[in-house]
Parts: sequence; structure tokens; C-alpha cells
Amino acid sequence: MDTSFITIALKRLGDQVVDRLQQQLQTDNTMASGNLSRSIKGKAVGNALTVTMAGYGGAIDEGIRKGGRPANGYRIKEWLKVKGIRLRDNTTGRYLKQTDYNYNKIAFLISRSIARDGIIKRFGYKGSNFIDRAINNTLDEFDDAILEAFNKELTKEFDKIKTNG
Repeated sequence: MDTSFITIALKRLGDQVVDRLQQQLQTDNTMASGNLSRSIKGKAVGNALTVTMAGYGGAIDEGIRKGGRPANGYRIKEWLKVKGIRLRDNTTGRYLKQTDYNYNKIAFLISRSIARDGIIKRFGYKGSNFIDRAINNTLDEFDDAILEAFNKELTKEFDKIKTNG
């Protein structure tokens, strides 16, 4: 197990980045089931920090460009169910029965709309940009922590050289 000061600092900062990403998703109100938030993981290996998340995090962050490939209807159907959205007939205004057929029909229409317009209207159909905002909030702490860890590591190496001659 690597116990260098830099790796320890990266692990701590990775935890902070994960927390900030999860908080940003909640602040932006872009969480439905919480699966994306739970999928965010940070890992420090050597002198590198890697943050991973479910693939659709990129669609929420960057959006889906207009005229692109239609979104996955199955995932939209699951999103509708998780959010508890009641289906309504556009012409009569009446609520529809919550059958697979009706969910598939609405999911198709939403998928087509996303392909035509993009995703997340309140962000101008361009995505929430939650990754950049969360990381930018952590950068100042990141620079200070890495600099401090680097200084400790350097001091430790100099002490080894002094004692070993």
C-alpha cells in the first residue's frame, strides 16, 4: 500500500471531489434515482487521482446536442417511474393508465424531443456543467494540499539522504 504524503493527499481530495460532485447534482436538482450520485468514485493510484461515474453523467454534464441520436427509451421509461410522473394524454388532458405501452409511448416522445432540442431545458438544453463547477470549487484546496504533501515528501527524502550519507 502506497503511503506517500502525495497519495494520502490525493485520497483525501478525491473524497472531497466526490462529495462536491454529489452535492452539485443535488443542488442542480438533476437526481432522479440517485444511481449517478452513488456511482461516483474517486481513486488515488500513485501520483494520480481518477474520478469515475456512470456513463450518463456526461450527458447530464455536457448535454446532448441537437439533432443527435435519440436517447435510450428504456432509461427514460425508468426515469419516469422513479420520478413518479403521471402520464397524461396531450389532446384530452386526462391521465393515462400506467401501463408499459403508455410508458413506452411517452418515453419515445421524450426521446424524440431530446434528439430534436437537447437535454435539460433550465440549463438551455446544454447540460448542467456540474463536473466543472464542482471541481473548480475544489481547485484552491487541491493546490495547497498537493504543495504541502510535496514539501513533506521532499523533506522525507532529504532526511533519508542525510541519514544514509
